[in-house]
Amino acid sequence: MTYIPPSPQQIAENQNADSQLRLLLAQRRLYSRAKIWSNVRIIGLGIVAIASPLLVVVWPDFATVAASVAACWFALNRLLFRPAERRDATRAATIQEQFDTRVFSMPAIAVRDPQVLPEEISRLAGKRALRRKAYSAERLRDWYPINLNVEGRVAIAISQRGNLVYTEALLKRSANAWITLLTIWAVVAIGIGLIFSFSLESFLLAIVLPILPPVLDAADEWQHVRAAGKERRALAVEIQDAILDDHANSITSDQLLGWQSQLFALRRDAPLVPDWLYWYLRPGVEREMKDAAATLGDSVNGQAGVES
Repeated sequence: MTYIPPSPQQIAENQNADSQLRLLLAQRRLYSRAKIWSNVRIIGLGIVAIASPLLVVVWPDFATVAASVAACWFALNRLLFRPAERRDATRAATIQEQFDTRVFSMPAIAVRDPQVLPEEISRLAGKRALRRKAYSAERLRDWYPINLNVEGRVAIAISQRGNLVYTEALLKRSANAWITLLTIWAVVAIGIGLIFSFSLESFLLAIVLPILPPVLDAADEWQHVRAAGKERRALAVEIQDAILDDHANSITSDQLLGWQSQLFALRRDAPLVPDWLYWYLRPGVEREMKDAAATLGDSVNGQAGVES
């Protein structure tokens, strides 16, 4: 069956329908649940890394205990917390994909795993009266900036590109913030060890071992974000070029479906941004996305006017 993109008016109406907003709300709550696991592992590692050098200053014999606790928490992080975090994050990405395909009236591109049943979505979203309040509190309406003066295929492409750039900006700024904070604390902790003349054994057990796991986690995430960011940027540029060239070579349905599949793969494997940082960064990143969407829409309209 050939995919026919809906009009921008239909897309704008679709994304604000209760059935679609319920998907977004369920997706947000699954991401929040995933972030609980993320916070548990980060806070645990952080407490150990921060407390160890300070406690060893008071109780030098605490060094061995600190190293043991750090090793145990690192094992729990890898074996329990991180898999639980990725499980809920992947399910949230699957629901986001359902939202996109319904809003853009796309056929099922492939079976997304793990599947989330309608009953689970209903349970996550909650009762209707409470949902409506949550839609406003979470700012879920008008999720994508839709330009009503372009063709439906262009409106979808602009939305897909906006999602890629939006996510890349959040992830990049989050990863930079964590690596900066951890680097600063690593320098402070080493300074504590030098000032209080820790023995080599205490220095390794109370500073190096407790700090190493969170630093490695942050470094892994930063590298992951950097690699995924290159893929997002390449795909965003490809979509942008197609949008600007739409007057000469119309964007095809197959392109939209292909981009959607790539977007899902990137979204499914993306690291999580802590809620406190997400809400701090979201207004600025959303403003940038909306400005870029308006600029692209105006460019397309201007080219169409020149052609006519």
